[in-house]
Amino acid sequence: MRKNVYKILSIYLFVVLVSACYDDKGNYDYHEISEVKIEGLEESFSKISYQDVLHLEPVVTASGGESEFDYLWTLNLLKDDNITSERLKIKLDTIGYDRVLDFPVNIKQGYYDLVLRVTNKSNQLATFRVMSLSVVTKFSEGFYLLKDMGNSTDIDLHTPDNGVISDIFLKMDGERMSAAPVGLGLDPGYCFVDDATAERVITQALTVCTENDVRISNIGDMSPIYTHNTMFISGEVPEEKPYYMWRNIFGVGYISDQGVYFSTQAVAQNLFGSGKFGFPAMVNSEEETKPNKNGVFTASGGFCFLDELKRRFLFLNYNGLLYAYSDFDKDNQEKEYKPNDIQHHLKFFGGNFIGSNSLAYALFEDGHTKGKHYIYQLEVQPVYYNPIKSVVEVASTSKLNGANLFATNELTAKVMYFVNNNQLYMYDLEQNTEELISLTDMVSGEEITYISNRYWTGDAIEDNNFDYLAIATHKDGKYKVYLYEILGGKPYGKPVRILEGEGKVVKMHYVHPSMTMNSYSDFPGSF
Repeated sequence: MRKNVYKILSIYLFVVLVSACYDDKGNYDYHEISEVKIEGLEESFSKISYQDVLHLEPVVTASGGESEFDYLWTLNLLKDDNITSERLKIKLDTIGYDRVLDFPVNIKQGYYDLVLRVTNKSNQLATFRVMSLSVVTKFSEGFYLLKDMGNSTDIDLHTPDNGVISDIFLKMDGERMSAAPVGLGLDPGYCFVDDATAERVITQALTVCTENDVRISNIGDMSPIYTHNTMFISGEVPEEKPYYMWRNIFGVGYISDQGVYFSTQAVAQNLFGSGKFGFPAMVNSEEETKPNKNGVFTASGGFCFLDELKRRFLFLNYNGLLYAYSDFDKDNQEKEYKPNDIQHHLKFFGGNFIGSNSLAYALFEDGHTKGKHYIYQLEVQPVYYNPIKSVVEVASTSKLNGANLFATNELTAKVMYFVNNNQLYMYDLEQNTEELISLTDMVSGEEITYISNRYWTGDAIEDNNFDYLAIATHKDGKYKVYLYEILGGKPYGKPVRILEGEGKVVKMHYVHPSMTMNSYSDFPGSF
């Protein structure tokens, strides 16, 4: 009996359910979800920090005809290539709640994700638009020129739009740096501790050395980070003549006539530092040095220079270890020319990256016969054996014997440029021949004060890269810098650009906001 009841109930429920399904068919009205469309925005924007306002007016519509939306604009600083992903912390900053955005770009230099979130109030569905924002400063890009102003030093910046910011130190500090200029260096990933906030700062830094001072500047705003009086950990300021400051893989190097210093830091490897220096490095932890002002930065992250105290080549590796070379080669065979007890005077030391990332050429004048010169070719790698590959005596008829300015081509040819009697020559370092170079549009009567191979090869957009021979001249208190493209080592055609201003140019560097610790080999580290 009970089983029959269960069967009856089951059949009844089945019939009810089936009939309900049939009765419900067609009772619903189906509507498409209203889609929000965002228009009128570009994919990317570039603005100048503390100067520009980002003004955006997107057009927002909905397919369902709705007109009420909620807006949210956010900004996220992208990972700096100077810092590994382990250090990345995503931080979204809200910068607006209205459709029209007027955002004063008072933020630090960098690359940002700009996101607009639009929410349809009728159904709470959100639509996103992601854009990129590049924030630079007026000091972020261009050619920095180090100028001799007559017993004082200043710098000019020539920007990509052919503008110029002149006498930056005079405008920033109210005075120029004292004494004559010596060196100009660039560090794409300098780390220091801000005394005012006690916070760690990572920035691009421009370093200037004069005969009696140093100024490390934050390229973001060109404010001074350290001077020679504040750059030492001990607080004691050595009596010395500064030469140059440079970046290598695991630290910052600084060289003077009293020694070579090393400040350990490498933000790309999460190795941070104060940016200050301790005591000079010593050979075997006990031997002091007296560096010659000429030195070679190598792509392997080291620095080679001549110690005038013991007349020897020394190498500072990427860990800040300073050591001398052996007189023997890697097979423990003694070579004719030795890196120790060199009885000549070093006049120039330049690098070349063709076929090797550590090739260098040293021009020596004979220690006993004035006007007699030798060219040493070295492989300056982080090894202990003899780095000298060959020594060539310069022909007595060569104009190189009377030259006063020198530079090597670093990227495309094994040649040395030099100036004799205000004329430019090119010396073939393989054939040991030379030729006079005629320069288009160079004005006669201008004194050549600087020559160098300046390049930038790290831009993702190939057309933004360049490889120039830079030639600076001086006349009547004014300078001109001619930038020539290079073919086979020779400058050719008309100058790509001519930079002009007040003073005498003695050094130059190109700066770009995308330069990082991972791209420092894409621009010259030479003096």
